Amino acid sequence: MTLENEITKIKKTLEEHEERIKLLESMIPELKSERIKPVEGIGDFKKLAQKINVDVEKIQELFDIEDDTLTLLKKIEGANDREKTQKISLMVLLGYKYLLGKLKVLAIEVRRNVAENKIPVNNFATYLNEIIPSLIRRIGKPKSPKTTYKLTPLGEAEAKEMLKELCA
Repeated sequence: MTLENEITKIKKTLEEHEERIKLLESMIPELKSERIKPVEGIGDFKKLAQKINVDVEKIQELFDIEDDTLTLLKKIEGANDREKTQKISLMVLLGYKYLLGKLKVLAIEVRRNVAENKIPVNNFATYLNEIIPSLIRRIGKPKSPKTTYKLTPLGEAEAKEMLKELCA
């Protein structure tokens, strides 16, 4: 095949592609003008920092956000595993609320954060039952993979105080 024939063949292929693209664009006109909008609330460290009156950098040191997952980075102090589990759970729920805009968080996500803080999770539900319904609410059946937790107003206030102390 000569060079001229190859060029003609490539041009023909490109023309066919252009025709298909035009056809697809005409089928879905709203996609041509659609703009990608940034999701509001993702990684809104500033909002949380203002709520608890600390520097944004301090909040950014406490939480890591990857995709749609939040991780508490700082080791949490407490008298025992019960206290640590409850503190971590409250702070993680607060982080999800302000940083990712999620009011309800899957139990497995809260549990993962507790485990990442090197705290045994074998009594996780028992420890959280002690602060339900005053500080957090459970939505769903216990032991269900779809169970979620949500902060109460009192729980949010407690979590804010804990975060403020952690940032000091």
